[in-house]
Amino acid sequence: MDYSVGDTVVYGGSGVCEISEIKDVSFGRERPQKYYILKPLFVNQAMVVYVPMKNENLVAKMQPIISRDEAINLIKDINNMNIDWIEDRNLRKDTYNDILSSGERKDIIAVIRVINSRRKILEEDGKTLNMQDEKILYEAQKRMDAEFAVALDIGIEDVYEYIEKAKSAS
Repeated sequence: MDYSVGDTVVYGGSGVCEISEIKDVSFGRERPQKYYILKPLFVNQAMVVYVPMKNENLVAKMQPIISRDEAINLIKDINNMNIDWIEDRNLRKDTYNDILSSGERKDIIAVIRVINSRRKILEEDGKTLNMQDEKILYEAQKRMDAEFAVALDIGIEDVYEYIEKAKSAS
């Protein structure tokens, strides 16, 4: 897929980004080549991501942002998105991180749901999630909140309330 300057995309672990430029760049002694220059949204520090246009594997990690209708449909269907809790800590980390990398929104939402569910169970026993699960949950929520905010044209801080209202209305 070809993208243009100004397009909003989701890129791997960088999350929601705007394509700020497309230009020839040379790193070190390599020949200049065309890059998508991505500016991640919703980050506090200045950051850019360079994606070489000729590298199909990296360009494939760029996905168009979901539409407003797609976001609304995902939110309506949240309660039907499930994934099994994986008891083995290392397998769970690998599996859930693979899901985050895949960019499949329904699966990412399912990961958020299962970790939040586990958190609730642990809290009832006076326990907390381990840091590994907290990190996966944070990354998954950050990714989906940013995408929902852009798709729904609302502030990222308003996403949770929007979802809760939409869930209670259905």
